Amino acid sequence: VEQAGHAGLSGPAAVRVAAAAVLDEAARLEPPLALDYVALVDPSDFTEVPDTYSGDAILAVAARVGATRLIDNIPLTFVHQSGDAGEVRE
Repeated sequence: VEQAGHAGLSGPAAVRVAAAAVLDEAARLEPPLALDYVALVDPSDFTEVPDTYSGDAILAVAARVGATRLIDNIPLTFVHQSGDAGEVRE
């Protein structure tokens, strides 16, 4: 998320960029990570949150490494600050 912040991104956009960077790197490892899905969602209805979102969210990821399926859900809170898309709290 810090690198995305240096690129001028914050809030949900920064989380999406950071997650994509980590997952892309893992896909180049041996054995490679094969992504099933990554979604940044509102925990109340599991709809994708917009870049301007403020409140609780879940970063949901499912992938495979070889025959093993990995699933992770990371709770996050986005707090808007005046003038930007917000801060991320884990």
